[in-house]
Amino acid sequence: MNVSNRFHYGWVVVIGAFLCYMGWGVSRYLYPYVLPTIEAELNLTHEPMGIIASTYFFAYTIMTFVWGIIADRIGPRKCMLMGLVIIFVGLSCMGFMSSPITGSLSYLLCGAGAAGIAVPVVPLISNWFGRQRRGIAFGIATAGAGVAPAVLGIVVPMILVSYSWRWSWWFGAAFVLVMAITSWFLLVDTPAKKGLSPTGASNEERSVSLKELGTKSYEQTQPKAPIRDILKRGTVWNLAGLYFIWGIGEMIFVTFAVAYLKEIGWGIKAAAGAYATFGALSIPAPIVWGIAADRITKKYLFIMALALQAIGLLIFLSGSTVGGYVGAGIIGFAFIGIPTVMQASMADYYEPTIIGTTYGFITLCFAVGAIIAPTVGGVLGDRTGTLSIAILSGLGALILAFILALMLKKPPKR
Repeated sequence: MNVSNRFHYGWVVVIGAFLCYMGWGVSRYLYPYVLPTIEAELNLTHEPMGIIASTYFFAYTIMTFVWGIIADRIGPRKCMLMGLVIIFVGLSCMGFMSSPITGSLSYLLCGAGAAGIAVPVVPLISNWFGRQRRGIAFGIATAGAGVAPAVLGIVVPMILVSYSWRWSWWFGAAFVLVMAITSWFLLVDTPAKKGLSPTGASNEERSVSLKELGTKSYEQTQPKAPIRDILKRGTVWNLAGLYFIWGIGEMIFVTFAVAYLKEIGWGIKAAAGAYATFGALSIPAPIVWGIAADRITKKYLFIMALALQAIGLLIFLSGSTVGGYVGAGIIGFAFIGIPTVMQASMADYYEPTIIGTTYGFITLCFAVGAIIAPTVGGVLGDRTGTLSIAILSGLGALILAFILALMLKKPPKR
């Protein structure tokens, strides 16, 4: 069936993935907005708040590999919908937090659900789009993550002024539930289920799609390489190392950016506004990085994104009003380029039927870094008396990730 001149259902799938990523963004980015208020009301220091954030990534770490394996067997759609439901439950429970223990248990659910979005979306989009359009598709889907902090930056300060911080969590839960219901009607695992072939695919890619996925269910489709063979590939460890170290640098900033600005004298509204700039610039960024990923070698894009993020972090640390907003904006634009390019590169390096498992492992390594980051940042902040040292340690992590990006090899020809 020739649909080259017609609207392809793959773009509907992208809309569904975009909504799922909005729910993912709420689970991750709501916490920094309410962190200072929770600290004040529950009389907590940076360290336990960092530990709570780390529990999110503890669950994320455990579940990324699991969701990847499951997605290769039962299909990404079921995984993503289950992930949103789990996030909904976790956010609802966060509204009842009374101690670091209850907060950690609730945030564990959010992390487990978030992994069910971030990993299965890669085989989903890879199934629907060929190499010529895969980058832009990932970019649009990932942009949903940037919408969340932008919306939260407007809504959460209003809630904090008029109501309790608990209502911020319940607002997020209701938002995620709406995303889950809507995505239920939009997501489809493969183009074959709609009588289509991937859009933007070459003849060879269409042939592979029909041969390896065809009209089979995911339960009938098994990975073509054992996990132990996947882990023998050098590029897997190169990409995993890059993602791990970048996760440390990214999560230190995401967790403590608002608290750092308050520490140097900013008001809560001004600090939230700067963080909202971070979110606002990350909305169009995935589309830009996605378009670039369809045209430029992925290695060079990794290098560019990491360099820009480091520059933004230096500007942010200047402490000035302009520096806070401009730095946060540059970081927001640059940081989202890493997961966008990483997702787009999976189908370049690996076979379609092992993408979920492979990306699950690579994301597992990212999550380990993300677990370490908030706790390390919180400890550094408490021990030194300033969060600037913690954020500077994140800058060091970005430099190491930059070096690993320089070492990345070109993908094999398929």
